[in-house]
Amino acid sequence: MKSVPDGENRTVPSSFRRRGARLGALAATTVAALSFGCLAAVPAFADTSGTGVVINEAYLSGGSAGAAYTNKFVELYNPTHAAVTLDGLSLQYRSATGTGNSSGTVPLSGTIAAGGYYLIQGGSNGTNGTALPTPDATSGLNPSGASGTIALVKGASAIALPTGSVAGNADVIDLLGYGASNTFEGAAATAPAGNTDVKSLNRTGGADTDSNSADFTLSATLTPKNTSAAAEFPTDPGPEPTPTPTPTPTETQAPGETKTIAEVQGTTDTSPLVDQTVTVQGIVTGDFRTGGYKGIAIQTEGTGGDVKTDGASDGIFVYLNALAPSVARGDLVSVTGKVSEYFGQTQINPAAVGDVSVVKAGVGVPQPVALPDGVRGADREAYENMLVTPTGTYKLASSHQLYNYGALWLNAGDKLNVKATELARPGADADAITAANRANRILLDDGWSSQIGKGGHTGGQPYFTKDTVVRNGDTVNFPAEGEILQYGFDDWRLQPVVPISGTSDASHKPTFGDENPRPAAPPAVGGDVKVASFNVYNFFTTLTSQDANARGAKTDAQFQIQRSKIVSAINGLGADVVGLMEVENGPKFGLALDAPLKNLVQGLNDAAGSEVWDYVRTPAALNDPSITDAITTAIIYKKASVTLKGDASTVVDETVF
Repeated sequence: MKSVPDGENRTVPSSFRRRGARLGALAATTVAALSFGCLAAVPAFADTSGTGVVINEAYLSGGSAGAAYTNKFVELYNPTHAAVTLDGLSLQYRSATGTGNSSGTVPLSGTIAAGGYYLIQGGSNGTNGTALPTPDATSGLNPSGASGTIALVKGASAIALPTGSVAGNADVIDLLGYGASNTFEGAAATAPAGNTDVKSLNRTGGADTDSNSADFTLSATLTPKNTSAAAEFPTDPGPEPTPTPTPTPTETQAPGETKTIAEVQGTTDTSPLVDQTVTVQGIVTGDFRTGGYKGIAIQTEGTGGDVKTDGASDGIFVYLNALAPSVARGDLVSVTGKVSEYFGQTQINPAAVGDVSVVKAGVGVPQPVALPDGVRGADREAYENMLVTPTGTYKLASSHQLYNYGALWLNAGDKLNVKATELARPGADADAITAANRANRILLDDGWSSQIGKGGHTGGQPYFTKDTVVRNGDTVNFPAEGEILQYGFDDWRLQPVVPISGTSDASHKPTFGDENPRPAAPPAVGGDVKVASFNVYNFFTTLTSQDANARGAKTDAQFQIQRSKIVSAINGLGADVVGLMEVENGPKFGLALDAPLKNLVQGLNDAAGSEVWDYVRTPAALNDPSITDAITTAIIYKKASVTLKGDASTVVDETVF
C-alpha cells in the first residue's frame, strides 16, 4: 500500500503498518548513495525448497580497475513454477556496521516469470568495464564491494533490521550479509577481497538454506540476467545420503492451538501470540485477494452489531499470498497459520491451501459494529479488521491521494484538523496538537495496494467524477454493508469489503454531503486589480518519456490536454495578476530560462485571441540548474491591467536549508 508523509503523495508500496514505536524504524527514506532500497513484496519467503524470490547474484565492484561491468548489479531469481509480482517490494542496503534504518531503498515493480530473473543496476566506482544487459530497474546506489547487507523486503520504506541472524524475519523476503556485515542469514557470506577482486557473490541452485555462508560462493564468471533471459529451474539434488548411525528423527510441529480471534489480537497493538501457530474460525467479511493485499478479513461468528469483545478485536487479516482456497464472503472458515505483525497489523499466515477450509458455506456476513467518531488513534485497535459502520461525523480533510491511490483523508468529528504551528509555537503545545491531529485522522481507501493504472488497477479512482465532486469539509455517508477497519502505511484505513474503482457497484461506495459547495466566483471585496494564485501541478513541456526526471505528462497528447485545462481555468479566474506554482524550471532540463512559462502564456494568448498576457522574466542569476529545483514559481499578468516596474530580483547567496 502506501507510506505517506503528512500532506505528501504516498508511494506505492503494499504493506500494512502501525503507529508509535514502529514509525521511527519504518520512516520513509530518500534514495541515497551507498545503499540499495527495498523491493516490492513477493508472494513467498525464500526457503530451502525454492518457493520464493531470492537474491541470486551480487556484483559490487562495477567501474573499478579491471571491472567486467561499469555498473554494480543485483540479480533476483524466481525458482518457482509460477510468476511472482514485485509490486510493493524493495531492495535495501545497509553498511556492514550499520544498526539503524537502511541507508536507501530501490522500490521494485513488475513481474518475474516462473524460473525467471530480474536485474537491478546500481552505481559505479568508475568508468571501467562494459555496459550491463538492459536492467529491469536502474538506481544510483553503491553497496560496498567488501562488506555490507543487501535485503529484499516487504514494503518500500527503509527498515531497521536487528543485528545478527535475521533468518525467519517476517519483513524479509531474502537477505545477503557479506564480508564483515553484522546482519546476515545464519552466517555472513565470504566477500571479494576488495573492489579490484572482480568476482560476484553467486547463489548455488536457487534455494535458500537461511545461511549466507553456505548459499553463496565467489565466482569470477559474472552472469547478469534480466527478465528477457530464458527460464531455468533448480535441479533436484536427490535425497541426502543417510548418515551412520541414523539420527533420531526430530519431532514434527504440533497442530496449531485453537484460539479465538480476540485471543490472537490481544488488547494491545501487538498480538501476544506472535510467531505461534494457531487455528481460528471466522466468517469472511472482506475479500482482498484481487486488490494486491492477497488476503481476506475474517471475523468471529456471532460478533458484530451490538456484540463485541471488550478491549480486543474480533477481526483479523489472513495473508494468503499465492494460495487460492475456495472461499467467499459469508463463508465460515477455519484458518491455521503463524501469527505475525506485518508492519504493525496483526495477521495469520497459512502455509498451504489446506490450512484454509470452509466449515460452513453461506453463513452470512455479520452486521457491522458501530465505530463512533470519538474512537480515535490507538483506541481503534480494538476494531482492527472488523466490519464497522462509522457513526457520528466524518469530514473530508484532504483529497491529495485520491487521483493516484484512490484514498481520501477524513477527520473524525465536527472540526477539520488545523496545522499545529498555526495554533501554537513549536514545542510541547504544538506537539500535543500534532498528536491529536494524527489520532483524529482516518483514511477512506479503495481496497487496492497498488497505484491506479498499475498492478492491475485499471478502473480509475472511485470517489470523484465530473458528476460527483467532493470537497474538503464534506461529510461522508458510509455504505450500509460497512467498511473493514485496517491499519496500513502508518494510518488507520476504512477499506471497502472488496476492492473498488470508478466502475464498481454503488452498494460498495459511500456518498457525500455537500457541506462546502464550490463558489461560482470569489466574493466581492472592492479594489481595482484582482490577484490570484494557481498551482499548475507540474506543468512540464519536457515529457517523462523524454526525461525520466520530468514530472508532468508522458506523451504530447497528454500534455495538450493538461495545457488546455490550465489555460481554460486561468482565463476563467478573471484575475489580472496570477502567481503560478510548479512550473517546469527550464534550465534543469536543458531549456532556456522561462521557456515552459512562455509556452503557457502563449496558450493563454492563443485562447484570448490577442496578446493579453505577459510574464515576469526570471532573474538571470537563476539560470543555473545546480542551485535550483525541477519546478519553480512564476508571475503572469494582463498587460492592459497592470504595468511592470523594474526587474524581478532573487537571493541566491543565502543558505536557508
